[in-house]
Amino acid sequence: MSFTEEKRSAIRKYMLDKIRGGDTEFIRKTAENFAISETSVRRYLRECREKEILEEDREVPTGFRLRTVSETWKVENNGMLEEDALFWKKIMPFLEGLPKNVQDIWAYAFTEIMNNAIDHSAGDQIIFSLQKDALFTEISIADNGIGIFRNIQRYADEKYGVNLEREQAALELYKGRMTTDPQRHSGEGIFFVSKMLTEFAIWSEDTVYSYRCDDRERFVRSHLISYYTKVEGIGTMALMKLENGATRTSREVFDEFAPLEEGFVKTLIPVRDMCPLGDPVARSQARRILRRLDEFREIIFDFRGISFMGQGFADEVFRVFQNAYPDIKLTVINANASVEGMIRHVKRGKM
Repeated sequence: MSFTEEKRSAIRKYMLDKIRGGDTEFIRKTAENFAISETSVRRYLRECREKEILEEDREVPTGFRLRTVSETWKVENNGMLEEDALFWKKIMPFLEGLPKNVQDIWAYAFTEIMNNAIDHSAGDQIIFSLQKDALFTEISIADNGIGIFRNIQRYADEKYGVNLEREQAALELYKGRMTTDPQRHSGEGIFFVSKMLTEFAIWSEDTVYSYRCDDRERFVRSHLISYYTKVEGIGTMALMKLENGATRTSREVFDEFAPLEEGFVKTLIPVRDMCPLGDPVARSQARRILRRLDEFREIIFDFRGISFMGQGFADEVFRVFQNAYPDIKLTVINANASVEGMIRHVKRGKM
């Protein structure tokens, strides 16, 4: 049977992704997923080895690993660093051959996160690392500074008189427009970077902010271990991962949340991530989430992964907050019947 190049590419990508994830059943699963024989899968396996996409490794469960190129750099944060120069000199040579839209995303993501390390960390050392295989490129940036969540805690206390726990400080990043230096920064960088990438996480003092991470503990741990012997104390570590064949563009992300004529007017709230200890049930949970959201014109509440929402949480968001800010549009996505029913319930008493 002859397949199109698109089909063959999909088979290879699926098989490689299973191997990358350590799935020992990758041959069987690939065969079943594409309705082909295991002999055919082994042929794809052999081709990937011949093209040096894969290497044998008897120490890993699958017996194979994706061939990876990697590099690590250590620089002094002495007031002379320029994030764009670091990108073009150090990172861009590894991205040659990738689609233009992927290069553009990396240019934005790297320079935004590196600038945060340069301007906000108050550290004197920055280490950044790149790993690239046939499917993904990962870049991490670590500094030995004060720590991003501690910085947010201090700013929230000074600006709003609010005493935040570190975990609560991490939640502020989901909203966007969070900056501890409003004179020089808009607070948009981390929000937009997270929406462009396949996976994104920030670690500081055992507290993690993450977006789209299926296994954030593994994602963070794999990078964290590699840094312990290279830097004297980690204040903040940012981790970025992007598919080499990603089709999204940076412009699409900006247009969705910050149209040129209007600015950063829309935000996305992943409710599951912002309620890490359980389903959204309490008014206090809602009030933490709603803090600063009156700065936006539209708020999208993503209820993916939420099975139940309590009346108190729903009432605080969809009645109390909405009555206080009637011009703000509240949009709900990925809600099940139970969540939608609770929203309708509290809206009946809106006035």
